[in-house]
Amino acid sequence: MSVTPKPEGRHHHGALRRALLDAVGEIVLERGPEAVTLRECARRAGVSHSAAAPHFGDKRGLLTAFATEGEARLAQAMQDALDALPRDAKPGARLAATGRGYIAFARANPAQFRLMCRTDLIETKDGAWREGAGRAFALLSDAMAALQPGMDARARRARLALAWSGVHGFCTLRAEGTGGELWTPEVAEDVVALLVAACAAPVGAA
Repeated sequence: MSVTPKPEGRHHHGALRRALLDAVGEIVLERGPEAVTLRECARRAGVSHSAAAPHFGDKRGLLTAFATEGEARLAQAMQDALDALPRDAKPGARLAATGRGYIAFARANPAQFRLMCRTDLIETKDGAWREGAGRAFALLSDAMAALQPGMDARARRARLALAWSGVHGFCTLRAEGTGGELWTPEVAEDVVALLVAACAAPVGAA
């Protein structure tokens, strides 16, 4: 006798997890990350709070899972931009690619971008989150080291801070919508080029 498989619905295993994470994204975009609750996400997913709780435990667990997914997407976007370069790409081009990948991620994943740096709302000791965040940072760090292989630790930290804050600030202001004429793709490329030039400046230069 043949048995017709039961279709997977939102209440079944990974489908419910996906529905809850999608609900987080909706709420973050509508009202900000502070407005996320496990109960509201469960309501949007069509299940009870008690059915949702085993997947994440509490709000902090839910937001951590959402941010962890974002970190993985960020690292992949940066890696994709690096992979698109020719094999003989110069170090400056590789550093620029990490910036372009970051900007592409922020545009494609606005809810996760808004949450990922909110360490007050997520569990930063979570192993999966730390692994994802570390992978993205390692791509930037490796590209910076190739650009300036002889710099000391202080110079390296300053350049990493400049590159990260410059690109992140561009993405944040673009997301907020102020000064709309500034956040074009052409300006994004120019900003990345300026950051690469600044990071490539000799250590100790004015």
